[in-house]
Amino acid sequence: MRIFIAAVAVAMLAGCSTSGMQEGAPAFSASSQKTPQQYSRCLGPKWQEINPSTSSIETETGYKISASTAFTGVVALAVIDQSKGGSMVKIFLPVDWAGTSGWKDAAKTCI
Repeated sequence: MRIFIAAVAVAMLAGCSTSGMQEGAPAFSASSQKTPQQYSRCLGPKWQEINPSTSSIETETGYKISASTAFTGVVALAVIDQSKGGSMVKIFLPVDWAGTSGWKDAAKTCI
């Protein structure tokens, strides 16, 4: 029972981790000549191939794309903001290591 309660608590806290991920330095950042909508339409399907739970939301300044798992919460976050002549892309990962290169590689192909 304790394990179940701990798992539920971790899952609930993980839902709040999106904003916390943005506090650190991005694992990848770049500018693109594509609009935020164009870039989001490119990156979203690529991330869904990696993780089917990927979702995208429109923000006041562009888009946010996030991929998550039930037990660990957000595993990758893309912030795509409007900038002069296109968009600014920032990819945030909870841990930047060799196993996370797929998220960054997909982001690079859409630039």
